[in-house]
Amino acid sequence: MSNKKSFLQRYKILLLIVICALVLGGFLARRVKNNSQFVELPDPVKRGVLLESVYGIGTVESNKTFSLKLAVASLVKSLYVKEGDQVKKGQKLVELEGVGTFFAPLSGTVTSLPVKINETVFPQSIILTLVDLHDRYVTVSLEQRGALRVRQGQKAKINLESLRDKTFEGTVEAIYSNNGSFFVRIGVDSLLPSILPGMTADVAIVIQQHDNALLAPVAAITDESVYVQREGGKPTLVKVKTGLVDGSQVEIMDDSLREGEKLFVRAGPKS
Repeated sequence: MSNKKSFLQRYKILLLIVICALVLGGFLARRVKNNSQFVELPDPVKRGVLLESVYGIGTVESNKTFSLKLAVASLVKSLYVKEGDQVKKGQKLVELEGVGTFFAPLSGTVTSLPVKINETVFPQSIILTLVDLHDRYVTVSLEQRGALRVRQGQKAKINLESLRDKTFEGTVEAIYSNNGSFFVRIGVDSLLPSILPGMTADVAIVIQQHDNALLAPVAAITDESVYVQREGGKPTLVKVKTGLVDGSQVEIMDDSLREGEKLFVRAGPKS
């Protein structure tokens, strides 16, 4: 009789252990499932500078160029320079029969000289091109919507594909139209000597700048809401009011988020 009672006690204990294990396993499975539904973003909520910009592709231009053309046909008698030569203002360039000798009206580099000695040149054909490669600016072509937001005096950031580690600062000098296209002229004082007219650059014209803005990753925002983790708990959905957006960051305009909070996105379908 005592053996049967002892067996029943052991059976009850074993059954209780199994039930507890099943309950605990189910709880852990649900917790793992819930946690696996979210992925933490690498950037928490933080404060910083946010820029709203208009973007375009710019071309480096020279402020000073000279092209020699004639109104009458003539013969090339002498050439005093060749392509690539750097000349000083007043230096001899070319002598044309029956016309005379031409001198450099500015200091610069000979970028084109498509004629040879004893060759006949015809009216309006370019004999020589002289360019100042150091006095440069950038022109940007914009769509109408972007051009409407640009104003003289706004700052611009300029990057060249081959010099991604360098950003050059510029200032909008003028906005104008030409044959239905809209252009912005940007003055840049800090371009490297190796950057030549004709090279292209990515240009961001700063429309607005907000300092000490509360920032969140754009990837975290869905339908004006974001998942945030508080007090080590499960990420919860919080409604936010957003402002400026630039690149990967968005400005949070209300007190729905706090600096340093971790943000999440869903990794799978909602339960």
